[in-house]
Amino acid sequence: MVEQVITLVKIPIKEIEEWIRTKHFLPSVLSEFRLEENILVLYFHEEEMEELESNAGLPKTHTRKRRARRKRNRMKTRGWKVVARLTNSKGQKCAIYKPFVDALQDTKLTVEDQKKVVKRILRSNRNRPSESSIQYFLENTLEYLQKKRDSSSLEIEA
Repeated sequence: MVEQVITLVKIPIKEIEEWIRTKHFLPSVLSEFRLEENILVLYFHEEEMEELESNAGLPKTHTRKRRARRKRNRMKTRGWKVVARLTNSKGQKCAIYKPFVDALQDTKLTVEDQKKVVKRILRSNRNRPSESSIQYFLENTLEYLQKKRDSSSLEIEA
């Protein structure tokens, strides 16, 4: 029979909480802690005075559910001049950037060529555009160019 030496280490959660607080600025109350696989998860929240007064002496019956994190689709547009800001046909406020306007003014481009140009411009600024992002910038720029053409044709007629 092989002998095995096991070392047991117990660390109070209070010590771990204090150690984490020395490194980070955290809300005042440690509300919950648990192990998820091999990770210790600590939940902190601010102490609310109204809640404390109304629930004084009552046990806590519900736990707060965590919201799923959503990935934000942000494109890097640093260095691009904003030509215009408008509200598009879908009601979204958007900025129209000069590189797209310059590239898409050629009306002889096919839809596929336009998508390729927009994708190339986005990638040139170290973005990894999704199909929806490419479509967003393409549609907004084309909508801006169409409005610009319509307003210039009205000026010519007048």
